[in-house]
Amino acid sequence: MAEPQEVQDRREQILEAAVAVFAERGYQRATVKEIAARAGIAPGTIYLYFRNKRELLLALADTLIRRAAEALLAPGDDLDVRSRLALILRDRLRFVRENQGLLRALATEIWTDRELAAQFFGEVILPVIGAGSLYIQERVARGELRPFQAEVVLPAVVGGILLISILRMMAPDSPAAALSEEEVVEELVRLYLHGLCSHPEEEWDVR
Repeated sequence: MAEPQEVQDRREQILEAAVAVFAERGYQRATVKEIAARAGIAPGTIYLYFRNKRELLLALADTLIRRAAEALLAPGDDLDVRSRLALILRDRLRFVRENQGLLRALATEIWTDRELAAQFFGEVILPVIGAGSLYIQERVARGELRPFQAEVVLPAVVGGILLISILRMMAPDSPAAALSEEEVVEELVRLYLHGLCSHPEEEWDVR
């Protein structure tokens, strides 16, 4: 029987291959056989770790979206809110830039498959919002943030990152694409922490 580390290593090997194949071929055209060939294993081996192609896609979303987000929102660190938010924005902008093919495949399937969409939002997105809510509660308790409805604000933050990333990718001649990622991060941090009012930031009482 394989040891736990061997199982983890094999799963990661399969998921890395699936990322590449889904990005190149799209979810519908990709086959388990192609994924196995990319991973250098027999097709039957994949079914020892994943029941089907859909489970592979959800596992990728879980690894690349939920687990990454939860790690970025881990409580108890010494980073202030501004630094933590900038770190999250920087990481997610990089993730979108490096995984365009996979995200296109995932978005297409979620848009057309209601069952997959329900699994994706239930198993990946809602836990991310939950992790964000816990982080926010901790920072509110410290007096670093005002109380607010995380169920509204967190999806707005995520949506903003996705939309500006899509704009930068799909419209390379747009003003948004001309900005560096650091300029985008800084502007989003100021927006999320201070809004659009003209008051100098030092006058704001975020508590």
